[in-house]
Amino acid sequence: MIARKLLVEVWHVLSEKVADRHIAPEMAASKLMTWSWELTDEQRDGMTSRQFIRYHLMRLKMGADLTRFPYGGRLRPLASVDEVLALHPELKSEA
Repeated sequence: MIARKLLVEVWHVLSEKVADRHIAPEMAASKLMTWSWELTDEQRDGMTSRQFIRYHLMRLKMGADLTRFPYGGRLRPLASVDEVLALHPELKSEA
């Protein structure tokens, strides 16, 4: 039963290209932080980790009101929407 629910959720995420409806934005930001630290500056397109996380949250259409998130026992700040839009104006239509 659990496997079926998980499969349905994965199917929705992949087919509709939307974020998991049940994940907390703080959890997504935490996972994005881990990912950003594994990438080089070039792979992050010159963005800082804060900007990288905000960029992907904007693309996933989540966490618009999120300014900080817990990671490693501390609250980590996120880049503002305006800061990321200055770097990637193509997101303006998605914001």
